[in-house]
Amino acid sequence: MTSDLERPDKKPATILVVDDDAFNRILVEALLDDEGYHVVLADSGAAALDKVAQHHPDAILLDVMMPGLDGFEVCRRLKASRRTYFIPVVMLTALADRQSKIRGLDAGADEFLNKPIDRLEVLTRLRAMLRIRALRDQLDSADSVILSLVTAQEGKRSNRQPGHALRVAHLASLAASLLEIPDERRETILWGALLHDIGKIGAPDIVLEQAPNQMTSDTTEHYRQHPLLGERLLLPLTSLGKIRPIVRHHHERLDGSGYPDQLHGDDFSLDIELVAAANALEVFRDTSEPSMAPQMLHLAAHRGAFRSDTVEAILQAADGLPDDLGHPLDLLPPPASSPKGLILLADDNPTNRLICREHLLAAGYDLATFADGSELLDALDHHSPDLILVDVHMPVMGGEEVCRRLRASPRYGHLPIILVTAELRTTDKEDALACGADDFLLLPVDRQELLARVRSLLRLRLYRQDLEEREAIVVSFSQLLEAKDPYTQGHSQRVGGLARRLALHLGHDIHQAEELAVAGLLHDIGKVAVPDQVLNKPGPLDDDERRILEFHPIRGWEICRHLASLSHALPAILYHHERLDGSGYPEGLVGDAIPFSARVMGLADAFDALTSDRPYRAKLGVSRALAILEQETAQGIWDPEIIRALQHLAGSGEI
Repeated sequence: MTSDLERPDKKPATILVVDDDAFNRILVEALLDDEGYHVVLADSGAAALDKVAQHHPDAILLDVMMPGLDGFEVCRRLKASRRTYFIPVVMLTALADRQSKIRGLDAGADEFLNKPIDRLEVLTRLRAMLRIRALRDQLDSADSVILSLVTAQEGKRSNRQPGHALRVAHLASLAASLLEIPDERRETILWGALLHDIGKIGAPDIVLEQAPNQMTSDTTEHYRQHPLLGERLLLPLTSLGKIRPIVRHHHERLDGSGYPDQLHGDDFSLDIELVAAANALEVFRDTSEPSMAPQMLHLAAHRGAFRSDTVEAILQAADGLPDDLGHPLDLLPPPASSPKGLILLADDNPTNRLICREHLLAAGYDLATFADGSELLDALDHHSPDLILVDVHMPVMGGEEVCRRLRASPRYGHLPIILVTAELRTTDKEDALACGADDFLLLPVDRQELLARVRSLLRLRLYRQDLEEREAIVVSFSQLLEAKDPYTQGHSQRVGGLARRLALHLGHDIHQAEELAVAGLLHDIGKVAVPDQVLNKPGPLDDDERRILEFHPIRGWEICRHLASLSHALPAILYHHERLDGSGYPEGLVGDAIPFSARVMGLADAFDALTSDRPYRAKLGVSRALAILEQETAQGIWDPEIIRALQHLAGSGEI
């Protein structure tokens, strides 16, 4: 985990401070500078927008009242663009200025700070905002990883221009705008288009390389499984559950002539049809004279495969398609609404519970209330909450103890927690932060501050859940890639499990061992870009084939490197084919220059390869495989300490 003042790339977080009062700017700059932040200053709203474009800050402290562009207008402009929407904006308001807080919420502000500012409150608000921003950045990186996998899979095919999914996404999204489809559905259409062919990662290359008119009945049947494989791959991704029908049905047609379910009529929804028609246009471009593709799409509509207005929108979008498509997620509008969720509230004062209940229910949140912290903890398993709101002082168990217990729980350790108290001295604030609370509120609760705090921290919960789901997709990609080949099916899981046991035997803690298990699942993910005929060749590889194969650790690193939550896996992914004597690849590292995780992963990988059937030989027994590895260790290839751990596991029957 990175500290709150660091971004995932280890640079200090950049905070833009916007205030027309020079004294206030200097005061806040000094406070933040002492804490290690990189501070950028702006003295007006117009200057603030320029600074955002120049510096891409991680958070903004924004004064409300300024000449020219005031803070509300600056906030509105930032939240109107997806490029700047996710920058947290903390507005500086007077304590009693409720109207400014209401206007700030309407403008999209993420948080409020009361003037005169309190040092600990500033740092607490920023800490929470930067955690949210860091998770959002990781989520964007995870999306990029998934798109990289799609791109790598497409790059293997000689019969299709690269960037097919990206072009389909642009066409479908632009056509949806022309048809005035609401923003939320446009996002579903865009993601469905980007991932419509994701199931092809599980199809053999020999099937994908054949033109439709050259396929046998067997290869046609195999090819037509890819929409079902894609839907299955996306099952863990509940946050994008709406795209699964698009992935499953993008080869359906209005007249029922498509597959896999022969949808027709109203069952062939417009969202599905847009992606299906965009995909059909691009397939026509790839398989025939590109200039004939629009006419072929018109003919398909004439036969009843698509609605004519859908085809017209797709072709109009194609006419306006730029040469440089850019990043597909830039096509998305800003999110339409804030996340809702279930909040558990514990307070021994029934009046406080009633006030909070009225505010939160009126804002659309679900709520369960309790009179003591111990009651709240007992109810956790029955409620699956998204946020905890708990009073500091209660007779049986107070908020700080609740917070400590939650933070010590593997299951609930990441739940956002807000402590509430009638008296909040500096020592109380420090105690609240020390026990792991994300934020605090002073009673009597101000409605706007309560809703702003809850809204912000629920994003923290939502982004973490989405990130975990994206990571599950990346792992599923790796497993589906292996499932194409009976020789390697289950290989990565076995390698990760063995690497985990080796790490534990060598005295590493459970956290490090679990990281190695995850790295094992992903160590061969770069093979998504290696053709099947190279991976499954029964004889020796020629020089060109070997170069292609030996590039897979680099490709795997490139795919995963932007995902901060998988940074621990990168050395094992990149270097698991290095050898102590310098005979490995991709860099020919020698001795201790090879990271420990890569040395463990390399040996686990080699052992599993020796004890598994491969196209070029039958599997070896454990004793024979160990003998080969021991001989290679004597030649300086493997780490003697790790080989001894492997021998111990074999001798104890653990492998």
